[in-house]
Amino acid sequence: MTRLTTTTLAAEDRVPAAHPDAEVRRTLRAIADTLLRTCDDRRTDRLWPADYMVFATNPLSVAYGACGPALLLRSTTSARGPAGELPAGELPAGVTSWMLGQPLGTDTYPPGLYVGLAGIAWAFHDLGWEDRGEAVMAMLYESPLLYDEPSVFLGVAGWGMASLRFHARTGRQVYLERAVQAGEALLDTARHEDDTCSWQSSHDGRVHYGYGYGASGIALFLLHLHLLTGDARFGSCAVRALEFDLAHASESGLGLQWQRVHGDPVMYPYWIHGSAGVGSVLVRFHHLLGIERYGDLARRVADDTFVKYTYTPGLFEGLAGIGEFMLDMYRFTGEEDYRAKAFDIAETILWFRIEDEAGIAFPGRSLNRITHDYATGSAGIGMFLSRLVDPRERAFVDL
Repeated sequence: MTRLTTTTLAAEDRVPAAHPDAEVRRTLRAIADTLLRTCDDRRTDRLWPADYMVFATNPLSVAYGACGPALLLRSTTSARGPAGELPAGELPAGVTSWMLGQPLGTDTYPPGLYVGLAGIAWAFHDLGWEDRGEAVMAMLYESPLLYDEPSVFLGVAGWGMASLRFHARTGRQVYLERAVQAGEALLDTARHEDDTCSWQSSHDGRVHYGYGYGASGIALFLLHLHLLTGDARFGSCAVRALEFDLAHASESGLGLQWQRVHGDPVMYPYWIHGSAGVGSVLVRFHHLLGIERYGDLARRVADDTFVKYTYTPGLFEGLAGIGEFMLDMYRFTGEEDYRAKAFDIAETILWFRIEDEAGIAFPGRSLNRITHDYATGSAGIGMFLSRLVDPRERAFVDL
């Protein structure tokens, strides 16, 4: 089977943990400059140049819409726009008014985390628009598509995670109650096989592996729900779901790898699909449950997943997502080697920069156009680089 990666480096060839981050910080400032220069609030279909999927989804989504670049801008210090210094933590008035002025509804926006209302609500809250974020959460609970899809990316586990996030930020019981409803729905629809469980996607009728569409992402939501409620059913299902993906790993000379679905001829090292996503869940299971087997497996998957080179720099299906997994390993183990690996990956990502006197941008999928979105372009890459120089929780994953 084919794996979409190329070269790894020996330990002695890697950049040491003390690698200076000045170039990464300069790149972050230049990305912010470009975002400030290229937003177009005269358009209604998108605010920044993005992957073509923005036109097939919606203008605000986390994955392809305005939320990702806005979050990066807010988190980037000393962002300098054409009018001068932009204070840290503030967005230009035009960006704010455009985003808050977009019409939202359950007839045009699905409920999910990465392309729907749950992610928009989460982003709005993190951008400081708390009341609007809560209003969007109330809206998504009325969606006729609420229980159509199980996954983190599109469905129940994603809006369940957002509910837990809002419970953590506001303390309001209604969000925990809604998360429990999501968990109950996943218990009811799980397909059990031996000591594992999985879910069939209504999107394509197949059972997926991995974080975005598969059992690993659902497992992480159920584990958080178990720890908050003490309900053993959610904990048992969480473990069974993770074990499903582990049972369907393929092992070769390249190590543990995952397909998207059974019969896929390609093995993926990435976050939304593949090893980086499964590994990110494994290290959190070890951290939260203390089960050594999961820690050992997380290290093994990290060693097998690390690459210095691949053909796309983006977050969802590229180097930045693998780099985020290395930062997860560093954050939860404290082992500096993983941060050194993340710097290695960042060094390669910087080779993809498109730079002029006005700023820096990155190409998206297929490397044929500049994109600023979270899934494929500058926003997702920038969020990885920002977390690299300032290790912290991971957006839309940690509560």
